[in-house]
Amino acid sequence: MVKNMVNFLRVLYTRRELITEMVRRELRDEHMGQTIGTLWAFGQPLILMFIYMILFAYVFPARFGSQASMADYSASVIGGIVPWLAFQNLLFRAPGILKYQANLVKQIVFPIEILPIKTAIASALPYSVALAFAIAYSVWHHDLSWWTLSIPWLIVCELAAMMGVAFLISAAAVFLKDVKEFVQIFTSVNLFAQPILFNPFIKIKYLHTLFYFNPFSYQTWCWQDALFRPTAPHLIAWFIYPVCSFGVLLTGWLVFERTRSSFGDAL
Repeated sequence: MVKNMVNFLRVLYTRRELITEMVRRELRDEHMGQTIGTLWAFGQPLILMFIYMILFAYVFPARFGSQASMADYSASVIGGIVPWLAFQNLLFRAPGILKYQANLVKQIVFPIEILPIKTAIASALPYSVALAFAIAYSVWHHDLSWWTLSIPWLIVCELAAMMGVAFLISAAAVFLKDVKEFVQIFTSVNLFAQPILFNPFIKIKYLHTLFYFNPFSYQTWCWQDALFRPTAPHLIAWFIYPVCSFGVLLTGWLVFERTRSSFGDAL
């Protein structure tokens, strides 16, 4: 296990320049030919944050207590939605990581292990602007605490989980053609199967039990603790989330390495 993690870290270090260049190229090519080009990659998440802010702070009854002047929990929604949108962006891209770049996969000398890595980074990077918005919004609402200092660690955990999922889904999609459809259904349902859009002050018995069975809930709780902490932090989430993140990374790396020899034939 330690050896596999060391091998992964070695790939990250030795291929860092190639990964950086491929991330830059993916962000550029995605919006090639458009008027403002790459700015769309960062502008779309920012526009989404403004929409969520308006909906949950002013349109929907995103308030608790009996008086409208009391604090709202829109910062909790925004704090939870940012990491999910970044992960959702990756999930949409993951099935095509190897399938749509078959020419690179079939080249013996090309290090195909960097394809899932660069896709995970390219999926998360545009949402750095959304994260900055979420932090600024929490500052405006006076919702920050000492837990906010954990944000760099949460970013590392999320990137680890995203890379692991990218390894798993990209490898599975080579052999199972229906992976893309399953992923689309999952992303549609999962937004409502984790504690993002729900009032943190009201616990619906059966729904809250469902949250505990969803690994993404622990990600959401950690980010909400960092950006909006109305009550005691979810201490169990701070243990489970890193374990799951690096566990998924290690599992994804192992699966990818053991199946990579068959990618060329399957494609």
